[in-house]
Amino acid sequence: MGLRMGSIPFATKDDVVSDIFPNFFYEGERFFLRGLEGGIKLWEGDRSGLDMIGRYRFFDIPKDFQNEIRGDAFDMGLQAYWLWGESGRFEVELLDDMRGNLHAAARVKADLEGEKWLITPELGVRLKTSDFNTRYYGLESFDVDAGAEIWAGVSGRYQVRGNLHLQGGVKAGLLDRAARDSPVVEDDISWEAYLGFGFHDFTEEGEIRKLNANPYWRISQGWGTSSSLADILNGNVERENVDVDMTSVFYGHPLSDTLFNLPFEIYLTPGVVYHHHSSVQSAAVEVVLGVKLYYTLPLPWRVRIGAAEGISYTDSVTYYEKESMVEKGVNPSRLLNYLDISVDLNLGDVINSETFDDLWLGYGIHHRSGIFGNSSAFGRISGGSNFPSVYLQWSHGF
Repeated sequence: MGLRMGSIPFATKDDVVSDIFPNFFYEGERFFLRGLEGGIKLWEGDRSGLDMIGRYRFFDIPKDFQNEIRGDAFDMGLQAYWLWGESGRFEVELLDDMRGNLHAAARVKADLEGEKWLITPELGVRLKTSDFNTRYYGLESFDVDAGAEIWAGVSGRYQVRGNLHLQGGVKAGLLDRAARDSPVVEDDISWEAYLGFGFHDFTEEGEIRKLNANPYWRISQGWGTSSSLADILNGNVERENVDVDMTSVFYGHPLSDTLFNLPFEIYLTPGVVYHHHSSVQSAAVEVVLGVKLYYTLPLPWRVRIGAAEGISYTDSVTYYEKESMVEKGVNPSRLLNYLDISVDLNLGDVINSETFDDLWLGYGIHHRSGIFGNSSAFGRISGGSNFPSVYLQWSHGF
């Protein structure tokens, strides 16, 4: 999680806009997450490879307009790479913003690493079609020709304690002449900077990671409420005379057994949520990606406290979110920040059976919100929805 700041190249009274946004990092055999980028490794050779990637891209305009104008994009495409030297990497990619606006890029970068730090400088060029420039630099009001912009940047991280790292970066680019000549563009140079923190747990090359934590599956049933997250935590849950229910399935992939060398288990946890059709809403599908921490209380019957942070996207806006945004006079957002707070009890301990040692019964809160209007990615909104839920969770050993 961190703070991003970006320059506004357009002719406005605001020069800079800021965002708070979560970043995810995971490197698996086939699947990876690298901050705002993720993908699938389609082919991997000794010194080269081909990936299918997706990357979130911010559209920097004054925050007062970001609820009405949702210009951020999720680019999808292919990336080929070649490794050089001990730590160099050359990448070429072709991406689409999912609206048919193509752009391509080539970059060269290298990792400079110390005992507690990693710094990665990079230099790149991006080729943009006329359709791309017209949308993002002509604001679809002025035709802008194709062009090529160049940028340079540096990113890195520093180990503070255990697996806690400070991370950040800065990047600046020179807009192409076509974009600079757009009637709505004022600045020739655009820049962005990021500063935040993250948890990284590394395995040395050739080492096999052995974790005590096991993968798990969780199925839950939840019911919507107009109560706030604070009210629910205080035991004040209102249930209106409407049916707003959800059913979810989550998978937990273990990442670490410790946090700050303390016994907190850490999981990457993607999930799918089905919001049931009712008299007040249509059926909706929600997809979630989060990181969840568990701490087991040392009691005769094991009790776990859990908390997750992530992002959530729905294919349509559900009842309570729509009602909340109507009251505030703003547009709802399908993409929101995700929180999950839970407590569960080990059923194997309760019935004194090793067979059910990996089966847990729990109560959780499924929460979506806009981080108090601090992120353009979430539509600059505050508020969201809450679903208290009950669940069963079990590992592959059950």
